Amino acid sequence: MKIECRSFGFKNGADAQADFVFDVRCLPNPFYIEDLKHKTGLDEPVRDYVLDSAQSRNYLQKIIEMLLLVIPIKEQYGVEKMTVSFGCTGGHHRSVTFAVMVCEALTQKGYDVVCVHRDINIKD
Repeated sequence: MKIECRSFGFKNGADAQADFVFDVRCLPNPFYIEDLKHKTGLDEPVRDYVLDSAQSRNYLQKIIEMLLLVIPIKEQYGVEKMTVSFGCTGGHHRSVTFAVMVCEALTQKGYDVVCVHRDINIKD
């Protein structure tokens, strides 16, 4: 199975094509930190800020656990592609962080995963 982890910004429209959409707007927002505002979730300081919250780490862990439960079931039924999307306000910080982290976790488990960031280059 091919798995695609995507990030997007809700202000640019939800990712209607995804099999799973997780809203990460409830997590700490680096946009309001001057040193992080113009960086993205591809930058370690942004990821560190987002994941510094116990709520963020718990949410991430629960998502990974759920996906590790669902993936073998979908494979059993012959599903060839699964898309997991993460949305924040603009698609630059929190959603990118989560897409990257989930992509890395699933890759470490041996799955064929790619990471796509739909809105990362859209300027506010």
